Amino acid sequence: MAGRLGGKVAIVTGAGRDGNIGVAICEAYLREGARVVATDFRTAESEVVSARLARSAPAEHFRFLTHDVTSEANWAQVAAETAAAFGGIDVLVNNAGIAIHAGIEHSSLDDLRKVMAVNHDALFIGTKACLPELKRSVQRFPGGGSVINNLSMASYMPSGINIGYHVSKAAGRMLTLCAAVEFGPMKIRVNSVHPGLTMTPLIREGLADYVKLGAYPTVEEAEASIAGMGPLGISSDPEDTAHAFVYLASEEARFVTGASIYHDGAIGQRY
Repeated sequence: MAGRLGGKVAIVTGAGRDGNIGVAICEAYLREGARVVATDFRTAESEVVSARLARSAPAEHFRFLTHDVTSEANWAQVAAETAAAFGGIDVLVNNAGIAIHAGIEHSSLDDLRKVMAVNHDALFIGTKACLPELKRSVQRFPGGGSVINNLSMASYMPSGINIGYHVSKAAGRMLTLCAAVEFGPMKIRVNSVHPGLTMTPLIREGLADYVKLGAYPTVEEAEASIAGMGPLGISSDPEDTAHAFVYLASEEARFVTGASIYHDGAIGQRY
């Protein structure tokens, strides 16, 4: 099949909310010829989004599965259903994420554990669940399997008002590097993408929380201030970010593993 991802089978988590990075990745993967399984909690919005994605895809190239990424049993089911439907798994995109905006003083241990479970533990669980099929990807594609973790610029930027999110993303960065070393001999590449200020619903809600915490006067001023940290001085959108995920999933990136792609407008130059 034509396209940079022609014939590849991809799972993309956290892809049930319109305007988020996961949905943009699904759209880009479908355009590039992949067969895609999008997962998320099943909601009225996810039903609308998944129906739209299905209409945009060739026949039998898209499925939506209800998914709790913190559940080992659910991950085993998603991996098995994907392999049964499409014949394998070549690409795993760990995109699902949550945030509880507070520092140590106003967070509970349960808050931290909840964020870590989705943003970090799910990377471990999902990668392990998909590993048997990812190992077999090299039989279909010379570049082998690909795991791509969406980790955010939060993984290298400290924050006093968003501890769970930043700590979980930093932990995911090391998990990515360790997995790249472990899985290299299996012909599985493991990389991460670190988006900067990308105007998704989750980010808009986060900026609103920052306003409530007194960090910024308004959401608009929060966006301008954070975007201004980088030399480009602008925010991104999910479609921009999806291009990085296409590259890492493609055969063009067959020699790329353990890489952290800073898709952040160079805000990371400050750290």
